[in-house]
Amino acid sequence: MDKNTEWEWEIKPEERWFHLNLKDLIQYKDLLFRFVRRDILISYQQTILGPIWVFLQPLLTTLVYFVIFTKIAKIPTGKIPAILFYLPGTIIWTYFSECLNGTMNTFFANAYIFRKVYFPRLITPLSIILFHSFRLCIQLVLFVLVYLFFMYSHHDVTPSWWILIVPFMILISAVFALGLGLIVSVITAKYRDLDNILQFVLRLFMFAAPVVYPLSIVPEKYKLLFWLNPLTSVIETSRAAFFAPHIVYPEYILLSVISVVVILFVGLTLFRKREIEVMDVI
Repeated sequence: MDKNTEWEWEIKPEERWFHLNLKDLIQYKDLLFRFVRRDILISYQQTILGPIWVFLQPLLTTLVYFVIFTKIAKIPTGKIPAILFYLPGTIIWTYFSECLNGTMNTFFANAYIFRKVYFPRLITPLSIILFHSFRLCIQLVLFVLVYLFFMYSHHDVTPSWWILIVPFMILISAVFALGLGLIVSVITAKYRDLDNILQFVLRLFMFAAPVVYPLSIVPEKYKLLFWLNPLTSVIETSRAAFFAPHIVYPEYILLSVISVVVILFVGLTLFRKREIEVMDVI
C-alpha cells in the first residue's frame, strides 16, 4: 500500500430517523417533575393575587368576549348561555396557545441549561405541557362550578354522554401543541425573525377555530377548512359534551387524531435530529 495514501475516518453513532429514546425520558422523570414544580413556583412569585390569576384570566377574557361578540357584534350562541359558550372555548384556546408558545421557545428559554449539562432535551417541552395541563385542570374546576350554577338556575343546560371523551379531546389539543411547537422551535432557532411572524399568525389562528363564534354561522362551503383544524373538533366536541343535544361528528374527531399524530411524528423526528445542531446556532 502506498505510504502517501491519506485515510479519513469519521466515526458516528448509529442513528435512526425516529428514535425517541424513551428509556432516557423514564430515567429522567424526576427532572421532568422538578421542571414542572419550578414553573409552578415561578409563575406566581412576586404577584399580588398569586394563584387567583388562574381563575381570573379565563373569566376576564370571557367577559370581554361576551361584551364584544354578544352585546356589540350580536353573534348568536344558540341555546347555550353566552358565558358558558365562551368559557370552554377560551380555556381550551388559552391552553393550546400557551403550550405552543412555551414549546416553540424551548431552545431560547433553556439555552443556558442545555449548554451546561446533558439530559434528554425533550424533557423541557414535556414539562411545559404538564405545567399548563395543571393550570387547565384548575380552570376546568372553575368551568364546572359556573356550569352547575347555570344548570340549577333553570337554564336549559344538560350534559351528554360525550362528556366521557372530554379528557381525550384535551389530550388531542396537547399533542397538537407539542408537535407543532417542536417543529416551530427548530425553525425559529435558526431564523429568529420568524418568531414575530408566527406570533401574529397564532393570533389569527384563533379565528380559524370556533372560539368566539358557533360553527353554524360558517358558510357550508368553508366548513371543511375549519374542520381540518384539530382545535375545531376539540372545541365543538367539548361543547357538545356539556350542551345536549349538540351534534358530534366522529369522522372529524378521527381526522383530528390522524392529523395531530402526523404532526407529532414530524415534530419529534425533527427535534431529535436537529437538537444538537440547533445548540450550535443559538
